[in-house]
Amino acid sequence: KGLLYYVKYSAAAAVAGLLAGIFINDRTVSLVSAVIVGIAFGHIVAATDFGFFMVMNNVERLYSVSIGILISKVLFLMKLSLLDNSFGFKFFQSLQVIGVIIILACTWFYKKSGTREYIVEGKIPEIKNFTVLILACFVFLFNDFIAPALWKSNTEISPVTLNMYHITGVFLGIVFIVILQRAFKINICYILNFSFATLALGFVVGALEYDNPGFGLFMALVFGISYSMGFISIYYMLGIISKRSRSMFFFKTGIISATVFYVLGFFITDLLRNVNSVSLYSAVTISSVIVILIIFALTPLLTEIFYSAEWTDDLYRRDVTYDTRLISRLSEFKLSRREIDVCTLLLEGYTMRQVSSILNIKYSTVNTYCTSLYRKLGINSRTELTVMFSEYLSKT
Repeated sequence: KGLLYYVKYSAAAAVAGLLAGIFINDRTVSLVSAVIVGIAFGHIVAATDFGFFMVMNNVERLYSVSIGILISKVLFLMKLSLLDNSFGFKFFQSLQVIGVIIILACTWFYKKSGTREYIVEGKIPEIKNFTVLILACFVFLFNDFIAPALWKSNTEISPVTLNMYHITGVFLGIVFIVILQRAFKINICYILNFSFATLALGFVVGALEYDNPGFGLFMALVFGISYSMGFISIYYMLGIISKRSRSMFFFKTGIISATVFYVLGFFITDLLRNVNSVSLYSAVTISSVIVILIIFALTPLLTEIFYSAEWTDDLYRRDVTYDTRLISRLSEFKLSRREIDVCTLLLEGYTMRQVSSILNIKYSTVNTYCTSLYRKLGINSRTELTVMFSEYLSKT
């Protein structure tokens, strides 16, 4: 309870820990402050994720994660550029403290809203929704750990140059996904598939041309594209599922799963830190490509699962809906509540006489509603109505 409300205390602890690490030159103090800062940031991330997944609408979610990814990569490039000298190191430390102070200021003036009224504590969403959670863990593992460990191992190119190409790829991926999703309404599931395809391309290029600097830069660029497209699409989907299901269980499971995979990722990064063997490099690459190919092989099954989910149509909306797919779709045609009731019963196979009896209204009134809803839907018969919503009949 109060996940967002108590973030101010974690932010204060993070500020204190960072300041202690900067001004107290003692190993024990540095270790203790690192632990405090780590715990504090864990809480901050979980709390802000709650706002991201449970509060924001789809448009806000798309742009906020895009901007967040780009800023984090630019800051990392700044870190690489500034840590070469003592002034740069102190400047970046100061930048960290300033950033956390901004978080502290935001959280200190946070006003508790009624958002939690819409959250169902004990609700467990459909099992199919957890499929996206599994995909998310692989997106995190590949893009945040395995791929960076490989392209950063290239010693022929300076880290700053490699990261510049990677950030360029991240920016291109953001541009692609915003154009494809907002302008052309391309299904976000296909964009996720494309991110896996570019990821596989990066691994293959790296395995074939390990010692070629030019291909090393190309690999960093491709991995940057897959990074942004993968993260944005998976966060977008998870946000829709979390908000629509209103399940704290799903949200908490996602946080714990991501944590476990990130711990696993740190171990993998440590193992790959000194990759200097072509055979080891190739083995890791081939293993990664095999996993990605398995995901591709499961695409028909995953597509069927996604398209049978209640949140599927919300991928294209400004925000999630809480009705069934059919009712949400009918609402988009500006049908009245009564027209939706009549239309739903007709699609369930009831005759107009039966609809009149069920809704306790006159037959002539039902006929009037039918004429009105047919006009709004642009159809002329019940057969056309059934064909038009056949997809929703089998999956609602």
